[in-house]
Amino acid sequence: MTLEEYMERENLTDEAMAKKIGVTRSAVSYYRSGKRMPSVLTMHEIEKATKHEVTWDCMSKRWMLERKNLSV
Repeated sequence: MTLEEYMERENLTDEAMAKKIGVTRSAVSYYRSGKRMPSVLTMHEIEKATKHEVTWDCMSKRWMLERKNLSV
């Protein structure tokens, strides 16, 4: 599951998710869109906050797809 899907299902705003994982609202926006990969520590917080529904594997796949789209 992507971070965006999780947040939509749980009705979480970027700001609410940011508070859960200890980052800024804009960082969550970048993570959610796949434009930036979180650090290992932040990814650990995302996995904890989502009860492992959003994983490193999901996040990296989303990020790689975004990278591919930007280079086309």
